[in-house]
Amino acid sequence: MTSSSPSSAPSRTLFAGLALAALFAVSGCGKSDGSGEYADAMKAYGSRDLAKAERLFAKSSTLSQTNVDALVMLAAVRLQLGEMEAAKDAVASAVALAPNDVDVIELQAQVAWHVEDYPRARSLYLRLAADRRADVALRSRALAGLGVVDMALADRDKTAEWLRDRARTEFMQALALDYRNASALYHLAYLYRYSYEAYNEGALSLYKRFSSFTPVVDERVKKVRKTFIPELTAAIDASIASIPGASTRNATAAASAIKRAEEAWKAGKYKTAKLRYDEALKADPLSYEAACGLAAAWLKTDTTAAGQRKAYECYRRACRLKPVATDTHIAAAKLASALSRHASAADLYSRAITSRPRDLTAIDGLILSLRKSGNGKSADVYQKYRDAVARK
Repeated sequence: MTSSSPSSAPSRTLFAGLALAALFAVSGCGKSDGSGEYADAMKAYGSRDLAKAERLFAKSSTLSQTNVDALVMLAAVRLQLGEMEAAKDAVASAVALAPNDVDVIELQAQVAWHVEDYPRARSLYLRLAADRRADVALRSRALAGLGVVDMALADRDKTAEWLRDRARTEFMQALALDYRNASALYHLAYLYRYSYEAYNEGALSLYKRFSSFTPVVDERVKKVRKTFIPELTAAIDASIASIPGASTRNATAAASAIKRAEEAWKAGKYKTAKLRYDEALKADPLSYEAACGLAAAWLKTDTTAAGQRKAYECYRRACRLKPVATDTHIAAAKLASALSRHASAADLYSRAITSRPRDLTAIDGLILSLRKSGNGKSADVYQKYRDAVARK
């Protein structure tokens, strides 16, 4: 499992707290109403002095026993401090005052996750995610919470690949609502790094976004910057360097051959173009342009199954050289399907979705390939995701 959780402070409380403090200041309320303690607690929370924030939120909630904001923040701080039983007490008090408050429901879900009551956590997050009246940021957090719950469930059952896929689709939906959602960015990157096979480029991109959007005081950011990003960069470089011929590549000769191939193609001399693209790829095994050109030339000059296999091999090479090339992955996946290599097609369509999560061609191809390869549960997960994407 990951080292983090879906826990975070509800978004509305900061503004509600500042508004309360301003209101009390104008109306001349006395010091015994808890408003001063609440304002000071928010300042402490903002500076990450959680111990002081807890003490002041607790005092504020005692002085004003109908202040739901103070209870919500008290529960959130206690969760972050790891004081589970005390957090549950604060949440119970908040529920008694405002059972339908979205921040209260969110905290209930977080507590349920922490105590490993995953069915309850999932039920509460589903309720929030489906609430169209809720703001976009809240629904995004709820979807990310669902993803974290599914990661925990998948961790319990290593054979339930469909749970990993459901978590993935929930994180992608969360990011579609809020592209800065730190939990969704971090956990989707974690999935790509550890639960999928060498989705390193996707993980690296997400970690970089997480790092740029999240304050440096977050311990995860420090680890991402110091460890994860350098490790992934090194792994990507090593993968490319391991391609046979990479150390003796001749980029100049390849560029010259590609130019002659393009000229032959324009003149309709496709067999000549194929020879020149093959020459280019042999000169520079890391040439994405040569690999794609050779694949297209094989398809143009040989319509047999053998020709398709050659084209497929070239497209696979191109995909390895440029993992973010979505259209190339889709082209390779279509060939894999034509060759009845349905598991390979599913892998390629899945990788295409990594860089373009809302591409319906890739999603539809993935669903069909999963069904043909016997993975109906994952296909159902992506069908549900596809339906959600189409509704937007």
